[in-house]
Amino acid sequence: MKLDHTYILPSIFALIVHVVVAFIVMSEWQSSSQRTPPVQVKQRVEATLIDLDSLLAQQKLVDSAAIKKAADKKAAAKKTATKKAADKKAADKKASDKKAADKKASDKKAAAKKAADKKAADKKVADKKAADKKAAKKAADKKATNKKAADKKSADKKAADKKAADKKVADKKAAAKKAADKKTADKKAAAKKAADKKASDKKTADKKAAKKVADKKSADKKLADQKAADKKAADKKAADKKAADNRADKKLADQKAADKKAAQELAEVEQALESLLDEEEAQTDALEQQITNGQAVGSAVSYIKDEIGDKWVRPANARNGMVVELIIYLVPTGEVVNVEVSYRDSSATDAFVSSVVKAVKKVRRFDKLSQLNSVLFDANFRQFTVKFKPEDLRL
Repeated sequence: MKLDHTYILPSIFALIVHVVVAFIVMSEWQSSSQRTPPVQVKQRVEATLIDLDSLLAQQKLVDSAAIKKAADKKAAAKKTATKKAADKKAADKKASDKKAADKKASDKKAAAKKAADKKAADKKVADKKAADKKAAKKAADKKATNKKAADKKSADKKAADKKAADKKVADKKAAAKKAADKKTADKKAAAKKAADKKASDKKTADKKAAKKVADKKSADKKLADQKAADKKAADKKAADKKAADNRADKKLADQKAADKKAAQELAEVEQALESLLDEEEAQTDALEQQITNGQAVGSAVSYIKDEIGDKWVRPANARNGMVVELIIYLVPTGEVVNVEVSYRDSSATDAFVSSVVKAVKKVRRFDKLSQLNSVLFDANFRQFTVKFKPEDLRL
């Protein structure tokens, strides 16, 4: 039977109290026996003699009886408590054993059901995973084929468009040059024709002047009676000369107008040629800007791959030749908002694909992409596809 420790401290405390009381009583008795006898007085004192030893002995007996009674009471209470505790412990053990047996049977039954359910679920998941993998591979192969055809078609169209644009620019330049050459030749021909006409008119005028002098000499030789006729003829000639001079002036004005028009047409040709050159320069600037944008995009793609490569932890089963393509969604600050696997080849393991996705998520934000202008970012990096291979990551 085990000892109940709840009564030890009170028992020890009671024993110490009795010992202290006994010690005090003994000390008082010894000190009183050693005192100087009191001075006798003359009064008569009646006193009763007390036997201290008997008193102490009686006190010890009382204390011993009290201690024994307390100890017996404590022992009886302890025995009752011990029996009660033993009975309770036995009942608790019995109930616990029954509860444990019931729980064991229930757990065994639940474990069997859970194992059966897990086996069925695992089979269902494995079947679904195999079907999904087969469908994903088929879709990925189809997507790769379509993408390859679209890329080839886009490249062919781009080359054809560039060739057509180059031919158009060349044809436009040749037409402008031909028009300018024709205008210059027409102007030269017009100028030569005007000079020839002017020389012919001058020759005619000189001939007429010579004829006029001859007529005048002939008139002087004529008789006085012919003076009136000559005067009339001279007046008529003067009128004719004035008309001829007016016609010459009109022709000169027409020539000046023609020259002005030719000069205006030449200026229009030069302006058209200058516009053509400006357009060609604009196209050259646009091509240079396109090249610059392409370089910026290429640099950004290399930066993205380097950032992901730095964060990538190569799994043990990663091998050269594995390929996974990711679709990464970004905001203009370069922060990654979503990552999707768009393609994986048959050799790419789940661990390899998961490690690449985790590397992108570890990067969290591609800071340098925030330096791109919004148009270039929206066109290339709002949503883009990146292909990863272990050998591309220099590992």
